[in-house]
This record gives sequence, C-alpha cells and structure tokens, in this order.
Amino acid sequence: MENQIICPSCHRKISGKSIIDDAAKGKGSDTQSLICECGERITYWQITAQLREQNTPLAKILKWFRRLPKE
Repeated sequence: MENQIICPSCHRKISGKSIIDDAAKGKGSDTQSLICECGERITYWQITAQLREQNTPLAKILKWFRRLPKE
C-alpha cells in the first residue's frame, strides 16, 4: 500500500512523492518539504507526524474494519 498524507489546509490526499516514502523509511532531511496544489507548504516533520499517526493501533483496527467486505 502506498503511503499518503493529507494537506492540512485543503484536505487533499497526497501520495507518490519521494519525500513521503523517505519519511516513511526514516530517511530524508528536515530541510525537505513539498507544496500542495493549494499552495500550502508541508514540511518533512509534518509528514512524519501524519505517517506516525496512521500507524497507531486504533488506526490499524479502523483500516482493517474498512477493508471488510460490505454487504
């Protein structure tokens, strides 16, 4: 599954950027950032914080429930 983050300003999902993959692996630099289509600058530390929140036990359970087949 591809890593993704959400822009804090416009709430768009952003994925497929190398900085997101670097942050997920614990690599990269705090000088890196990306700019959303809305113009919001998202820093490396904001990205790592969002990825960390996605890996909490509660988030994992919610993801599992969302993947269950719907009848």
